[in-house]
Amino acid sequence: MHEGDEVFITKSGKYYHYFDDDCPTTSRILKGGTAAEKIKEEEAKKRGYSLCKHCAKEYAEDSAERKGCAASIFLFLSAGTTRQFCIACLTIYIFNEMTHR
Repeated sequence: MHEGDEVFITKSGKYYHYFDDDCPTTSRILKGGTAAEKIKEEEAKKRGYSLCKHCAKEYAEDSAERKGCAASIFLFLSAGTTRQFCIACLTIYIFNEMTHR
């Protein structure tokens, strides 16, 4: 998950990367396999860099989790009770229900 306002940029790239090892480029940078410069995110934008698609996807997923997931579903369980689940929680709930029977 992206925290702070610094990002990585590489000499040959067009994208900036958050400090998140889910991004393949950031992972290579953190392991020392790719040289990179650390700069402020605003500076990267001013220089014409765009956010990498992997980092953008991870950031969107993390944001959704922090907000309690925008995509939610209602399940009608026995005895007329209603429970609300986000899609990720629903998947975990169903998995747990199926494996603990």
